[in-house]
Amino acid sequence: MGNIFKSLARGVLYFLAFPGIIIAIAIYAVFGVAVFIFQFGKLIYLFFTGRTLFSDLPEDIEVKRIVESRTVQPSEDLMEAPQEEQDPFLSPIYQNDYNFPFKTADKEEKVEESIQETPSKDESEVEKQEEGGNEDA
Repeated sequence: MGNIFKSLARGVLYFLAFPGIIIAIAIYAVFGVAVFIFQFGKLIYLFFTGRTLFSDLPEDIEVKRIVESRTVQPSEDLMEAPQEEQDPFLSPIYQNDYNFPFKTADKEEKVEESIQETPSKDESEVEKQEEGGNEDA
């Protein structure tokens, strides 16, 4: 009989606790969504104003202070130095002289004519040997 009461008490406990657990989970979810929307809106606002969501760490602040103290301020003499203007006509002119390796019909004919007009070295040597006879003998 004791087991029945234990089971019954456990069932009543679950019956009463279940709605409380569901309500707690619902409140947690609503709170989470609200925080998400708020943080998103804040992030968008800070992004467009040029700031970040997180503040600078103490190390970052110290590094900025050190960098600012080490920067060299330009002297007024350098700032007032006259600037030389470059004459735009003195700039180099580049011209594309690349010859494309494409052959046209006219060029091929001229090349063939020039080859036929000038004898090659071998032919001229042969002609000289024929005219001079056998000099080796």
